[in-house]
Amino acid sequence: MVFMRKLNMVEAVCLIAGAGIGGGVMALPYLVARTGFMPAVCIMLIAYLVSVLLHIMVAELSIRTDYSSELLTIFSKHIFRDKTSLRSAFYALMAVTLICNLAAYITGAGDILADLLGIPVIVGAIVFFAFAASVVYLGLKRVAINEAVALAVMLVILLFFVWRTFALPTLQAFAPAQWAPGPLLAVYGMAMFSLSSLFAVPQAASGLCGEKKRIKTAVAIGLLVNLAVTVIVTVSVLVSANPVTEVAIIGWAAALGGVTGILGSSFIVLAMLGTFWSISLQLSDMTKEYFRAGRFFAWLVATTPSFMLALLPVAGFLGLMQIAGGATAVVVACMAVPAYHNAIRGTDELLLGNLGKGRNLCRGIVVMYLLMAIASLL
Repeated sequence: MVFMRKLNMVEAVCLIAGAGIGGGVMALPYLVARTGFMPAVCIMLIAYLVSVLLHIMVAELSIRTDYSSELLTIFSKHIFRDKTSLRSAFYALMAVTLICNLAAYITGAGDILADLLGIPVIVGAIVFFAFAASVVYLGLKRVAINEAVALAVMLVILLFFVWRTFALPTLQAFAPAQWAPGPLLAVYGMAMFSLSSLFAVPQAASGLCGEKKRIKTAVAIGLLVNLAVTVIVTVSVLVSANPVTEVAIIGWAAALGGVTGILGSSFIVLAMLGTFWSISLQLSDMTKEYFRAGRFFAWLVATTPSFMLALLPVAGFLGLMQIAGGATAVVVACMAVPAYHNAIRGTDELLLGNLGKGRNLCRGIVVMYLLMAIASLL
């Protein structure tokens, strides 16, 4: 079978990195302040290794499903088989949860743009949705290009923040190391959430179809970019903000002053855009496969319901659904492991080599993602 590459290496890396940089990055410093920096770095490195292994497994699944870009087809082949009811239940669960998560991003971005531009919240939500949804309609290639642009702008903003941080007259010392299990587990759970790009990996694999080594490299580098951004943000916040706020950008921008508040808001909106594109494109692809529908219908299902939900006065509900979205990521991860185990039977050549053939690896990955689920309750 002959495949045509849709993405270059840089676009694939940005697709994975852009989908992962989100709210978790700005939530970690508050948790790290309770553990000290060095224990948190050790935990983040563990989270990175676990995430890379699981994401490469998902890439392997895409390869063994004719480079499918969406999870419905992948799980239908390797778990659900001919069980239509399971296939339908999975699509329904994913559709409801992803729509609610997308609505939460529209609502959050609308609030930020309203403050930033001095416009009504509903106008801010419309502006965000119109741009985000139009990019999704243009397909994988356009999403990847916009992810690359957004990521580049975010890195420039981040570099400016870091420069302003270390130009301060005085910097705070790190808190003493604390190895208490509870706070460390909370850091682990948020780090895993920050490094989650599960929906983007099949998209990147599809875009790099036929280039297995590049797919593995794109996963490792994309998640490494996420890790680097997370560590840089955490260090900068810990040495400058007093106090470290639950949403790190608030205390960080207050410590730096000037235009950092505006730039910080822009950073968060761009991070929301990246995640919105990845999730919405995944839902569009799954809808197209499930209903055997055209691109326009699939796009409508993947975008319009979330916008309508965002207009309803259910902000508390949307917040709860963001938690449900994190739980769904854990479910998807745990489903990916048995699907991977089924997919590699009788196969010699794997992205993970001989390491990928061991059952202990699969068991270990499931345990680590269950720990992530437990951490979300802390």
